[in-house]
Amino acid sequence: MDKAEPFAEIDQALLAASSNEVSRRFIAAWLGWRGAARLLPKRADIDIADIKELLDRVILVELGGPDGLRVKVAGSRLRNHIDFEATGKNLAAITPPGDWPLRRWRITEMATRPCAGVSILRDRRRRDGITVEMVTLPLEPDAPGKPPLTLSNIAVCGGVYEPPPKDRPLLWPAVEEFRFLDLGAGVPEKAA
Repeated sequence: MDKAEPFAEIDQALLAASSNEVSRRFIAAWLGWRGAARLLPKRADIDIADIKELLDRVILVELGGPDGLRVKVAGSRLRNHIDFEATGKNLAAITPPGDWPLRRWRITEMATRPCAGVSILRDRRRRDGITVEMVTLPLEPDAPGKPPLTLSNIAVCGGVYEPPPKDRPLLWPAVEEFRFLDLGAGVPEKAA
């Protein structure tokens, strides 16, 4: 393998992990920020111009401790789909309690191992309900001692969107499918 491109095969596998064009544009932007020789891009490497058409569907999460996963930014499309503002909230507060240990573990693994993740969520309230794919990629903090971060993109893959009932708890639903993706540092053996 060429020393200038130690991650070339991993990059191709990462791009192939999604057939959704929006997700692939997001992955390509992350790969551009990272460059050919680094494992991760730093937060300062993000060029918003590269994802300007995706900004309404991105989520930036900061890991401030075992239960301190804070949503720093949640795009307006996410707010419209889940029908509440997630920006500024701790993920523990907006995750169904039974799903929290697994969600916390997955996000922590992605941010600290580091590795990527792809999740699928289907709205089962109707047979043709909306299906979304979320690709999550880690970011290196800009300075030592700063918390690690993840940046996710949510892409609609099909189906019909139906607003959530107004009387439901304000929670971010659990995903139905999840898989880790190797960025060069491996993936957890336990792929829960």
